[in-house]
Amino acid sequence: MTRSADPDCTDCPRGCDARGPTSYCGVDKPGRVHWRGVTLLEEHELAPTYEIYFTGCSLRCRFCTVPDAIERPREGAWMPPEALVDAIAAPTVPPFRTIALVGGDPSVNLPYVRALTPLLRARFPTTPLVFNTNLFFNPALSAEIARFDWVVGDLHFWRPGCAARVAGARGYPAAARAAAEALLAAGGRLILRLLVLPGHLDCCAAPAAAWAAGLSGDVRVHVMTHYAPAGRARGHALLGRALTRAEIDRARGLLPAAVRRPAEAALDWDHPRLPRHIDPETPLEIGADGRILFPFVTGALLPAAATLEPSLAERLAYLESPNAG
Repeated sequence: MTRSADPDCTDCPRGCDARGPTSYCGVDKPGRVHWRGVTLLEEHELAPTYEIYFTGCSLRCRFCTVPDAIERPREGAWMPPEALVDAIAAPTVPPFRTIALVGGDPSVNLPYVRALTPLLRARFPTTPLVFNTNLFFNPALSAEIARFDWVVGDLHFWRPGCAARVAGARGYPAAARAAAEALLAAGGRLILRLLVLPGHLDCCAAPAAAWAAGLSGDVRVHVMTHYAPAGRARGHALLGRALTRAEIDRARGLLPAAVRRPAEAALDWDHPRLPRHIDPETPLEIGADGRILFPFVTGALLPAAATLEPSLAERLAYLESPNAG
């Protein structure tokens, strides 16, 4: 691995000699952004949230909804942290409750995150900051990341073979579990998302839920059944379909009733839009089967999404509903 932008990168378990264009994440300049704006359909504790989607990631999930941000990280837009904070504070930005650093993964952009975070704290002192991660980072960083008001951790796999085939990271499950446990031990407040993949209930979802049920600390566990095939998952023999009704019902029974859960995403929020509010351009993906995937659900997209009723819940990614399936 050629040494380049960051000669001392130990932020993820990949073991690259350096963070840069030849490293696994491909982050040559931390802080490049694929998309940013206010989205509505996150957990109720977070939404609406101003999300900053950094480019670069330590995984290669076949079902990733933002593959451009992962596979071509140098195409993201970069601006000085001070300018990004000014852009977030612009009067045309719709209201938000939280500010989330997402990706890709913010853990491969930590030099920029460290410069940005104090500026966000100073400009938005009462707004919770969210670190949304795949949990594939060096556990030594857990105390630092735990200082965010919320950490959203996505645990997709339990079995190493599944992680290797679907995300190119055999060591991911053990590393992600260690990171989650270290975050909680450091006093972090964690929303642990378990995205249920088709065909992976027995090998991944069920054991992950059993492990999550035994975690101690300030944790909420979200078993997510909204999976929709995106990117390289379309046409895949196993990942190229949504969950069946039977899979959804079984997945929703994996957690014991006593396990704390987050509130599900909600459309009724108490910050009205004004005529001056402008949402950024937002991509969507339409498959050959007519399934529509919204990676980012903005206020401007809600009227269009509503026209998909009564199949909205099963076609709109990131929307949980008792009627999905």
